[in-house]
Amino acid sequence: MIRNLIRLGFILLALALLAVLFGFIFVHNCDSTGVMGQSVVACDCTGYEWLLYDRTEADGPKRSLCLGLVHERQCFEFTGGRQLDCRELRTR
Repeated sequence: MIRNLIRLGFILLALALLAVLFGFIFVHNCDSTGVMGQSVVACDCTGYEWLLYDRTEADGPKRSLCLGLVHERQCFEFTGGRQLDCRELRTR
């Protein structure tokens, strides 16, 4: 009885670690639209792209998550602005 509980505990722990590993590998912050002078990030997602909204849908899409692999990421100063190096945005 106790061995079965220990075995079940190890199986559940392994499944939880597998889910965390899956999340680190396949879930990426993809698009982020600029609001109030913020930068715009666009990406090419292979998989499912899930749109996230701010508190209300009237605010429009703020960002999206890529459930898959990101092939290319493009960063812009603002909508329609000049293209930036994405590493430059992380230092702002």
